[in-house]
Amino acid sequence: MTAPFLPPVKFDLLKVGHCQHPECIALRGGGRRAIDFPALVGLIEHPRHGLILYDTGYSRHFNEATRRFPECLYRIITPVSLPPEEELLAQLEARGIRADDIGIVIISHFHADHIAGLRDFPRSRFIATRKERSLREKAGRLGRLQRAYLRDLLPADFDSRVCHAEDQPAVPLPTGWRPFESGRDLLGDASLLGLDLPGHTASQLGLAFHAGHLGEVFLVGDACWKIEGLDQDRRPSRIAYRLFDDSTDYDDTFGRLVQLQAAATAPRIIPSHCAQTWDQLGGTTHVLRE
Repeated sequence: MTAPFLPPVKFDLLKVGHCQHPECIALRGGGRRAIDFPALVGLIEHPRHGLILYDTGYSRHFNEATRRFPECLYRIITPVSLPPEEELLAQLEARGIRADDIGIVIISHFHADHIAGLRDFPRSRFIATRKERSLREKAGRLGRLQRAYLRDLLPADFDSRVCHAEDQPAVPLPTGWRPFESGRDLLGDASLLGLDLPGHTASQLGLAFHAGHLGEVFLVGDACWKIEGLDQDRRPSRIAYRLFDDSTDYDDTFGRLVQLQAAATAPRIIPSHCAQTWDQLGGTTHVLRE
């Protein structure tokens, strides 16, 4: 069997807008002041499959999808900032990348702050989990809004362009990744492995790969919001748990991440909304195109 994470890939971390919440929501015992939660997006260059995104962050489509009631409540409760220079298409253009150059968008989960830019990539194919979206589509308008699922953000032809991670073959992970044991081989060469991280949503696709000088990387979506939570084993507030799909699954996923983070062989774990991670890695990762 092919060894995991071969071939290595190039990787950039982008910040595509941010929202604000009190720190104590994301980190039990944190302060009550509102802090920024960046929407982080992974930009990957694969030697054979080309340019790949992990999520898309915010976009102008989010504003369009939240103009009417009740969807406007999402924007009121979660204030969003997206300066023009942070728009994903603008950042890609600054790197010499057109929207049509993005061959694949890997979707961690279907919350609006992770998929708002999908419609900007009409030629991309999508990789996602099946379970979460299936559940949300069965809900009514208010039920979808409660789970941050805005149907208008999906391209009209989404179903014809998506393949599901669950249908891909399982590949064992190195022993240093315990308690995680295997991932789904998303590209057929064991370079990008998808790991299900349920709890925050019914299913959530983490992404494991090797990124050159950064070593092994684990993009974990919203399985935790701040890396400090894993370092200190501090979960989100009980208020946040009311929004999770399954509290037991969340605690199990979070606990496994805490165990992995504490290991001497831990990969670099990157939550999708961690300001500390952005401060450390923003602008210092691989520049894919000069």
